Amino acid sequence: MSRPYPLFMLDDNKTLHGIIITWLLHFNDVLDPALLHTSLCRLLEIGDWRKVGGRLRRVDGRLEVHVTPGPPVAYSHTSFSSPIGDHPVANTLPKATPTASIQPGSHEFGEFAPAGPATLEEYLTGDTPQLSLHITSFTDATLIGLSWPHTLMDAMGQQALLRGWSLVLAGRESEVPAFLGARDDALVLADKKEAEESYHLNPLRGWGMVKFGARFTWDLLWTSVETRTIFLPKKAVAHLRRQAMDDIPGEFISEGDVLTAWATRAVASSMPPRPITALHPVNLRFRLPSLINASGVFVQNMAVSAFSFFTPELLKGPLGPIALENRRHLKEQTTEPQLLALLRELRGTYSAGGDTTLLCGEPNALLMPFTNWTKANVYQAAEFSAAVIRAGEGESRTNPPGTMVYHNANSMRPSPTMRNVVVILGKDHGENYWLTGVLQPASWAKIEEEIEKM
Repeated sequence: MSRPYPLFMLDDNKTLHGIIITWLLHFNDVLDPALLHTSLCRLLEIGDWRKVGGRLRRVDGRLEVHVTPGPPVAYSHTSFSSPIGDHPVANTLPKATPTASIQPGSHEFGEFAPAGPATLEEYLTGDTPQLSLHITSFTDATLIGLSWPHTLMDAMGQQALLRGWSLVLAGRESEVPAFLGARDDALVLADKKEAEESYHLNPLRGWGMVKFGARFTWDLLWTSVETRTIFLPKKAVAHLRRQAMDDIPGEFISEGDVLTAWATRAVASSMPPRPITALHPVNLRFRLPSLINASGVFVQNMAVSAFSFFTPELLKGPLGPIALENRRHLKEQTTEPQLLALLRELRGTYSAGGDTTLLCGEPNALLMPFTNWTKANVYQAAEFSAAVIRAGEGESRTNPPGTMVYHNANSMRPSPTMRNVVVILGKDHGENYWLTGVLQPASWAKIEEEIEKM
């Protein structure tokens, strides 16, 4: 057996220990399951890509990955001799619609996920690889289900996996990018200069954290949430952005700022006046020079938290100022000195498997976590045309053969603390946006009202 691979601070922590991710990819083609399986296994035999195919173990309190002679992927396959539209569950998978729409949530499609471990302990005590693959074949479509412990990778790691897999499948193995940072934490190496700044925000601690926790627990006990999918056509998002830009002449805001403002304002209008703190994972691959210019890919977790703070008064107003406030907060917190200061703050109290949660904002604020996968280009990252046995949908299709039409992510065992969450899953091949929301019924009612206006 080769030398074990270490995990790092942003992988081996209490939050990620509790999350086993399931990821469903919907292709409107019949794909060769054997080719998909063998090409993925081959990818995980190349250099340090073997880290992905190893087994998780805990040694002296720390997680590490052991590469053993066993298969790098746990694989299973189910085949139906009928079209996807005949399946009672698969026929309800979200689809692009002419106008904005709300559709079933990711939790309704769990039967297409791999039947792998549901907890970290099951990985640690068994012989299951980190990555599980379950393929469901129909006569006109293919569903690819993947699962892994969140300690393995984030959304950009998922992008790297799909791209590497696509290259091996296409016979372009020599183009597979180098797997960087397998044994040395690139985030520690990025912080070699003397500290320029201290972390500017004041994290909730002591009585402030107690007040926040009490309010969060109260919400947990007395409010339920529902998971649904939101489809926003390209034109609808462009209209929202124009509307927001008209509110703030001469200023720049991104589509991500606008979607954050739109969702936050809808949630705010569904409850009594209260501050809202939006939590945004910031991917360091795009922020630290040593990572931006890297000569390969990092398949690990590289996101830290940034926060936007919205007052009840602001949230009652037009979209533009809310979007601009979101951008202002993120710009202040995502400079290189501030991100390095945040990493030092986290390292100062870190121990393997420990809590790296850092929250900022008003103790009485509603916390709204946002995750934006748009930069991961997930819809474009998987190019499986080499595995197409039969193309589906004929001339009505809008995507190239061997590419996906929809994807979603879920947790094997969703936590009750997962609430007031919006995940921007990215843009499909028609540049339409897909989102998942885990929101209270009153918030969904407001979002339905907003969608009817589009």
